[in-house]
Amino acid sequence: MPEPNPPILLRNGLLATYTSDDSLLSTPTARRVDVLVENNRIAAIKEPNTIVAEGALVIDCSNKWIAPGFVDTHRHVWMSVVDNQEDWTLSEYLAKFFWTTTGIATPEDVYIGELAGCLQALHGGTTTVVDHFHCANSPEHIAKAIQATAESGIRSMLCMARQSFPTSIEPLEFSNDVEVSKMQMDIFRKLASKDHGRLTEDGRVTLGLAYDVQGYDPEEDRRVLSFARELNIKPITLHYVGGFHGRGTGKKARSWWEAGLLKDDCILAHGNDLVHNDCDPMEWEILRKTGASIASTPENELGMGHGNPITYEAVRRGVKVGLGIDCSSILSTEMFPAMHFALQWERGHQYNNIKAASAFRLATLGGAEAAHVASDLGSIEVGKLADILLYDATSVNLASCSDPFRGIVIHATAEDVEWVIVNGEVVKKEGKLVRKEWSQVAKELKCRAAKIREQLSKYDLDERYNAIVRQFGLPVAN
Repeated sequence: MPEPNPPILLRNGLLATYTSDDSLLSTPTARRVDVLVENNRIAAIKEPNTIVAEGALVIDCSNKWIAPGFVDTHRHVWMSVVDNQEDWTLSEYLAKFFWTTTGIATPEDVYIGELAGCLQALHGGTTTVVDHFHCANSPEHIAKAIQATAESGIRSMLCMARQSFPTSIEPLEFSNDVEVSKMQMDIFRKLASKDHGRLTEDGRVTLGLAYDVQGYDPEEDRRVLSFARELNIKPITLHYVGGFHGRGTGKKARSWWEAGLLKDDCILAHGNDLVHNDCDPMEWEILRKTGASIASTPENELGMGHGNPITYEAVRRGVKVGLGIDCSSILSTEMFPAMHFALQWERGHQYNNIKAASAFRLATLGGAEAAHVASDLGSIEVGKLADILLYDATSVNLASCSDPFRGIVIHATAEDVEWVIVNGEVVKKEGKLVRKEWSQVAKELKCRAAKIREQLSKYDLDERYNAIVRQFGLPVAN
């Protein structure tokens, strides 16, 4: 086992956290406290200036807010290696990225994309990510993803995708799915069988499953998911889009439930079809009864035309829901805009005055509930894992804010996240990442991205998009 981290004493900080005792739409009261971290867990929370801890790293938090790290419930981390997707609809993303770049990305591209993506997340205060890794093209790709994630210091549920990938861009051809399935599932079984899916000694990186191929081979579905559940591999995550650009991908909750596959270890990403396309109201009840959850990515869903965000509708329906980024190559690398979009869409669409603190909960404890890890993560409580953020309450953005819940949701950015602690380890200190020198990561990231752009420049992506739209009948934006 790795050496334990030295104790950390957070002295006299203003604590902002939800607990399991707080109602979903309440606004807790921030209070001044000392927080003691020992090994990788929160050991004590007491009145300010009362804890004594010999040999501890003492951080003066008199001008800081103490808050839980964000839990991102849906992100394709490796995609940080590519860009120029900010103006794309979902259909364009499928044609120009998913059925192109995933076929040309090398293991080295995956490594730098994963590393940069994890560091971007940490810089913005995301301490836990559900990583839907959909570039599992070879054993080397998978190994590089694990390596980079472990090196970053983030807490990750690395959900390896079971799916084929392009082997030719023009004409569009895909790998042999039987062969790919065998390769991916052999590796998945090997990783799952070793220490029940713990991919690092400290348990910070664990194995999950991304499974978007349900229904093609029902027997294989049952074999794969039964195996994962026997070894307690979770979460099991899948895309459920719907909306204008996701037509034909709906009714996922019902199809999984009818196949006997939907359980309380599942995360359905997006779920826009639940309010679009003649929504089946029974799906909400299926989600609530099974304990399956929704990963809502409102900035992405609005920007790419998935459909209307369902974040707060899930809250009203009693369905577990958290927030996510989706793709940092298309959208923000931080969770702050996700909170903005979820909250302001709800206020504008429903004409209500729902409180800002509710979005804070969605990004922290709500995310942990949606990822099925709330017993250990999502709030600052004694006994939970020490994933903690310290905000500079004297920063340009936050100095005039008296309430940390509103300040974090409405005014904060990554620059205000001064310290990040994951698993009891300081990974961002006084505004700078600790484990990796970002300038070196950026240099390699730019190099890899340029090579990918050079390869893609050989193809007319707009013509490719038009051809694929015609071939598959994808919707086109006005």
